[in-house]
Amino acid sequence: MADKATVDVTTFDSNFQIFYLNSSTLAPTGQNIFCQLLGGPDAAHLSAVTDSAGNAISIAMGGGGAGPGNFDLGAGLVPGVADNAQASFQLLAWKGTGGFAAATEKVSSAVWQQGTGSWNSTAQPPAAVVGVSLNIPGNLTIIPTVVPEPSTIALGLLGGLALLIRRRK
Repeated sequence: MADKATVDVTTFDSNFQIFYLNSSTLAPTGQNIFCQLLGGPDAAHLSAVTDSAGNAISIAMGGGGAGPGNFDLGAGLVPGVADNAQASFQLLAWKGTGGFAAATEKVSSAVWQQGTGSWNSTAQPPAAVVGVSLNIPGNLTIIPTVVPEPSTIALGLLGGLALLIRRRK
């Protein structure tokens, strides 16, 4: 009996890989680079794709022995989507252990739609009945966000203030 939508949380596709800093350096393994797949019935209702125990799947780059720029974690369950139905997906990637929201080096894919497979929770052990590969639209490159130091901002404000004062005289 199939009762949940599944998708294969794996990428070995050379048309989709995750890069770090530029479009020619594959995201290395062992460098605290992670990604997470979001899924749901539509773009407005995305949440983390989970494992069979209901835990959100966060993937370390190279997870499952996939190597730099790729990941391999097997079947994931898509929240709020019936088996074999269309679903919306988005992939998040970041560097650092604090999660996507806290990361200063991060990127998210465009939202895309694709079909899903099915899951059999009554099988022992529970397993994907029909696996469906991800159709991620293009490569992702994680680029650091530049945040100026407070002293740089202060210096800029002092310079602007000096120009205003000089203009008034």
